Amino acid sequence: MAARFALVSFCFHNSVSGFEETIQQGAQRDSVTSQAFLQSPASFWSTTALSVATGQIDPKLAAYLVAYPNT
Repeated sequence: MAARFALVSFCFHNSVSGFEETIQQGAQRDSVTSQAFLQSPASFWSTTALSVATGQIDPKLAAYLVAYPNT
């Protein structure tokens, strides 16, 4: 099991719940149990959090994801 971080924001159809889900850039998901990761693995290549210092993610979004990492 490894934490994976979304490289971009995206939507996908969760075939288990039957609902559309939106994943924010930088959101963290479990590589074993998360339907978002299992159904869209190419969107979660990063095993490290996206960096504000290198411009990978907006500082406000990064601060939000610190408080709500699985949003």
